[in-house]
Amino acid sequence: MKTSTTTVGMIANPASARDIRRLVAHGGAVTTHDKLNRLQRVLAGLAATGVERVISMADQAGIMDGLGRLAERASAEGWPALEFVDQDIAQTGADTTAATRAIVDAGVGSIVVLGGDGTNRVVAAASADVPLVSISTGTNNAFPRPVEPTVAGLAAGLVATNPHSRQAGTYRAKKLIVHCGDRVEEALVDVAITDTDGVGAGALWDSTSVSELFMCFAEADAIGLSAIGGHVQPTPRRSPTGLALVLGEPVATIVRAPIAPGLVEPVGVSSVSVLEPDSTVVVRAAGGVVAIDGERMFRFGPANRPAITLRADGPVVVDVTTTLEHAAAHGHLAAAGVVGRGIRPGPEALPTPVGATKPNPRRYQREDTEPTRPLHRNGPHQAIRVPNPAGVPR
Repeated sequence: MKTSTTTVGMIANPASARDIRRLVAHGGAVTTHDKLNRLQRVLAGLAATGVERVISMADQAGIMDGLGRLAERASAEGWPALEFVDQDIAQTGADTTAATRAIVDAGVGSIVVLGGDGTNRVVAAASADVPLVSISTGTNNAFPRPVEPTVAGLAAGLVATNPHSRQAGTYRAKKLIVHCGDRVEEALVDVAITDTDGVGAGALWDSTSVSELFMCFAEADAIGLSAIGGHVQPTPRRSPTGLALVLGEPVATIVRAPIAPGLVEPVGVSSVSVLEPDSTVVVRAAGGVVAIDGERMFRFGPANRPAITLRADGPVVVDVTTTLEHAAAHGHLAAAGVVGRGIRPGPEALPTPVGATKPNPRRYQREDTEPTRPLHRNGPHQAIRVPNPAGVPR
């Protein structure tokens, strides 16, 4: 793997926010234009932290082409050099997997992800230890927290370019491992056991069909199935434990939980238990469908019941708030003087580090060359070519 602390990856799922929950609930659509707008803001944040190069996922839905057009505008002056993974497009989760692997192999310092829980799950499976900055563009999202893309870009750039920011602003997320026969799946938020007849449209929105629910974390301000646990026994993201609920009869507690956008339902909870790290629980149901992070994935029967294990070795995640607070406390984005067009703070212009006895000289380094221009598929940097693996659920 190459090493470059000034390179950041971008994964933008062109299909996010298009599932059936926009029809059965009130989920809003996130258009390609919306995603491009957010990516512009991300790139502005990355540029402000000194990131020199961005490698982005390719697509056929207009995101890649739109970024290429935006990069030619005067407003893109100062953006990092922009490249795209040269990959075969299958319009499945395999595109995300292939792009993530290529981006990681290029030695990026962080990856910005635009998508929902499903997109983040696919990226996390291929991201190794590269920190993820997740921006929600899905329908039901619990793993990505609400964040302004400009601020997310700042956090991603700080973590990629400053080892102290990475140490202070990242943590290791939990995950759930599902074993069912030879099949192994991973969840970043929750695993639900339903009594539906099949996988169907994929997205799970009907809480009355859920009999068991296993969660990495459960927050009261979340939306989706994990919100049920958040209103019964809140479990923080950084807590070492998870949560397991049995729903239905006999009902011990009735919870009104936001299952989907605009959809608040009463849910009967029969029992609550804590999931301990590395402990395995076999589901009670004799058959049904397993839903991973809100998406129905596969059926099982009485001879092969799934086993759920909570693990502490999930993806490395950037806490945007902590990263920016650390940057503020140590002056990573502050310097004396006035920065004009075409002038960037040089290393000597950074504020005095905490504990230093001698202040750094205050001066700026003028750029005598043309600003770095975005690089496209035909640009001077050779595109990254990766094989297209077998399809993976998005």
